[in-house]
Amino acid sequence: MAGLLALVLAGCGGGGGGGGSTGTAAGPGSATGGAAALAASTALNMTITSVTINSPPVVNFTVTNEAGVGMAGLTAADLRFNIAKLVPGSNGGPSTWQNYINRANGGAVQGTQERSAAGYAFGTLANNGNGSYTYTFATDIKTATCPAPCTDADGKALDISYQPGLTHRVTIQQANSTYPKSAGVYDFVPSGATLTTTRDIVSNAKCNACHSQLSAHGTRVDTKLCVTCHNPGSWVAGAPNTPVDFKVMIHKIHDGDALPSVLAGTPYVVNGTNFSSVAFPQDVRNCTKCHDGTPGAANATAQGDNWKMQPSMEACGACHDDVYFGTKPDPAKPYQTVVHPGGVQTDNSACSTCHTAGKFPDAKDIIVAHNFPTRFKAASAKFQYNIISVTPTTAGSKPVVTFSVTDPTNGDKPYDLKADPAFTATASGTSRLAVSIGWSTTDFGNSSSGQKYGQPISIDALATSVAGAAAGTYTVTSPVAVPAAQTGTLRVTIDGHPAGDVTTAGTFTDRLKVRSVFKDAAITGSVTARRVVVDVAKCDVCHGVLSLHGNNRTDEPSVCVVCHNPDATDAGRRPATLGVLTGGVDGKLEESIDFKRMIHAIHAGQASNGGFRTKGIVVYGFGGSVNDFSKVVFPGKLNDCSVCHAGTSYQLTGTWAAPVANGVAGSTISTGASATDPADNLRITPTAAVCSSCHDSAVAQTHMQDSFNAGNFSATQATIKAAAPEACTFCHGPGKALDVQTVHGVQ
Repeated sequence: MAGLLALVLAGCGGGGGGGGSTGTAAGPGSATGGAAALAASTALNMTITSVTINSPPVVNFTVTNEAGVGMAGLTAADLRFNIAKLVPGSNGGPSTWQNYINRANGGAVQGTQERSAAGYAFGTLANNGNGSYTYTFATDIKTATCPAPCTDADGKALDISYQPGLTHRVTIQQANSTYPKSAGVYDFVPSGATLTTTRDIVSNAKCNACHSQLSAHGTRVDTKLCVTCHNPGSWVAGAPNTPVDFKVMIHKIHDGDALPSVLAGTPYVVNGTNFSSVAFPQDVRNCTKCHDGTPGAANATAQGDNWKMQPSMEACGACHDDVYFGTKPDPAKPYQTVVHPGGVQTDNSACSTCHTAGKFPDAKDIIVAHNFPTRFKAASAKFQYNIISVTPTTAGSKPVVTFSVTDPTNGDKPYDLKADPAFTATASGTSRLAVSIGWSTTDFGNSSSGQKYGQPISIDALATSVAGAAAGTYTVTSPVAVPAAQTGTLRVTIDGHPAGDVTTAGTFTDRLKVRSVFKDAAITGSVTARRVVVDVAKCDVCHGVLSLHGNNRTDEPSVCVVCHNPDATDAGRRPATLGVLTGGVDGKLEESIDFKRMIHAIHAGQASNGGFRTKGIVVYGFGGSVNDFSKVVFPGKLNDCSVCHAGTSYQLTGTWAAPVANGVAGSTISTGASATDPADNLRITPTAAVCSSCHDSAVAQTHMQDSFNAGNFSATQATIKAAAPEACTFCHGPGKALDVQTVHGVQ
């Protein structure tokens, strides 16, 4: 379980499914490789070719590498085997897998595997020498025994009798961490009947969109393998007992910090691992992020729509764990405070009466109750911000910004900002629209704007805008002139949120996430755009819609950087007495909110779960909110820069070959005497600021600041400019011995 959350992510070994119960071992038909070839492989493909059950099951399988070469070097210690049957659902409940191989553990029953280790059964492995193998189980599933108490977590008796007419699944796990992770999966009916009944809920590709490669218990990488142990017959003894059934456990893990039980003070702990701080990076009601049964969809599974077609107390109660379905709450579950509105339920037979699609036109319908992300997205799609013009923008002028908000779903019809209810709910804060102006695109700092801590000029567009020359357009005028000495390019942004009535028709109380926009305009010379580092489409793979600060800043990192710039810290939000900073919960007076430093630090998160940081980052936000990111666990491959970055923007090339010379400023870590003049701010040199945001140990800092590398962790920008440049590219530049791409293992 600790491995599941740590998500040591690497790629998904495939497995084949198939029908039939007989066959012979078939080798790959090519040269074979031993242990050295296995270790040198980048992928292993494990294919089960047949399973025969006369007494103990006999499994024939092949193992090839990425080139199709048979791998003959696997030994008994490298492999683990399991077999389970698919028990049809009853009384409205879903079908469930049930292991034939089980063990007692601390008073509970848990599914297990056959493996070559003390305390486990293991059969006979025959290596055919050509990449094909035959394994004979130690367990005769026709006479398998069940350890006491032989029940599920609720005390219901388990049935492990051999039923040859049911769908069965054999799985193989490649368990040697020295070799690529891989799994083999084979579904069949022992009686020889055609395979027609399956239970495939979630595809590996769905998981791996965020997790890069889902990896649990070291080397288990296929959800089809996971469910052969993580089924209703596996649980952890306690008060109350904790099921590790996949549909219960995975829902609870992903809802982690939002579970009613956790919010009420009861942590969600499995086998000593506390998942109570897990935060799903988007609206947890977006069921289709993980489940998809749409015919023809890229990652659809046969039962991918079970979430809306076959509700159950177990699956629904996993997230809604404050609801009790019996006559009274379970005394061992003090968080059960909500009686099931539909009355007492003794089984799942009545669930579909109220909760399946189309039954009731309200929240009882699972789709209606869980499609808020889709409904909000559709409502937000009716709004588009448009910056029509910015003029004049020369030094000494006060730019006038002409803009509109239109409905792209209705022929770009403009909204009346003074009358439309989407923009008149300003008193409650539900409606907001702001125009901001910052400079320069070389690297924002917004110097000489009069704003504190590097912030741009911000204008309340709903309060101050006036009708423009063209119908449906509006203008706002900057209250601050472009500084007389300013050169380069300025950027104008629009962000905010219209009000929507998604939750309750006619009541505009929802903050809609509308993509922020920007427009660059030259102060001197021609327009020079800022470097593009982050691909927001990659952000949205996990975040759904990247929207922050109360749904104000949405899906546009090029807007974020105007505020989150090298001059900016959170000092303006931190505790202070008579204007003097007194320190936050982290003991710091301020924290850099420079995008290139802060975002890395947030995503690096908790070192104990795969991060590099030795401690977390705390950022003070609006209203003095304390945002402690020390428990963030990145779900993907943390060192794969390409997961977030656009192209090769993570490499020390182009602007980053000589960042200071190319105008990139160091990240402020200590504001000087003036909050509006950054001249005496103390900074970290640009490359060191980025690298140390993850690699924050004392050893790493020493490496970055030694005389050869010339990194500095406390210098003014003037000092940084005058000093020798950081020499990081000498070792870490493209094609060099320790190229960032190579060291980070970027594919």
